Amino acid sequence: MAKFLNSVLCFFLILSVAMVITQVNAQKRCSATLDTHGCLLADCQKECVQKYNGNGLCTGGVSGPFNCVCVYNCNSN
Repeated sequence: MAKFLNSVLCFFLILSVAMVITQVNAQKRCSATLDTHGCLLADCQKECVQKYNGNGLCTGGVSGPFNCVCVYNCNSN
């Protein structure tokens, strides 16, 4: 009887873990360039939050102006 109860308990434990795993939704990250003519961090962050509810970043290379890039959850937009 104890062996049967142990097997049933193990089965339900595995079943409950499998159900929880299938409910997890991975969020994809997207990015959008908001401004290519320069970047002020405060303005970039504000615009990104307003448009996409994301995080604005100033990025750029060695030469040329910085770009305002917004990184956000694709599912939320």
